[in-house]
Amino acid sequence: MIWKQRKNGFFNVWKEEDSFKAYTMGYRNIGTISRTHGTSGAMILTQCPDASIALQSGTPVLIGFSANFAKPYILLSCESYKQSLIIMVKGVQMSDIDQLKDNGVFIDEKELLRDNEQYYISDLLNCTAIDEQGNILGTITDVWIMPANDVWVLTTKDGDIPLPVIDDVIIATDINKKQIVIRLIEGLRDLLPGSDHDESNLD
Repeated sequence: MIWKQRKNGFFNVWKEEDSFKAYTMGYRNIGTISRTHGTSGAMILTQCPDASIALQSGTPVLIGFSANFAKPYILLSCESYKQSLIIMVKGVQMSDIDQLKDNGVFIDEKELLRDNEQYYISDLLNCTAIDEQGNILGTITDVWIMPANDVWVLTTKDGDIPLPVIDDVIIATDINKKQIVIRLIEGLRDLLPGSDHDESNLD
């Protein structure tokens, strides 16, 4: 998703002391402000990578056209709504929302916890991936939030393998040990650059 600055838009009315420099690494876009919901200042977020996330009241969020330069707010509420999210943030009234339309909402990945999950995205990063025989395969270096199922990126010495988060592939996850047991089912090794790799190359 590419964010563009609007002429006479939200960026131009911010004061420097109100702005917050946030490096993209570690921040995730959870949706785009689309319209109001009701009359109490709630906003509907569309283009949500994952509408099942659970965020607690009091969570810091960033609102802007990019996480690299956005304004900080405090979340008051967040709930799933069909394939979207409905949020309320402190200090935003219904009359303010028109100015915020088309802005992205960003969250520190350590705050992200999805329904029925017991760990955060940041918990998964840098976990060592091993096979069922205990051989080291590589390291989890990224997490992609996808509509059908999430993807964990396994970085090996031969390149990256996107792992679908399904029971046939993710066998066990031990966050305390920073270790994940992986089964590389047929076809996954073919995703490596060159695709002609045998199992010994991943040791």
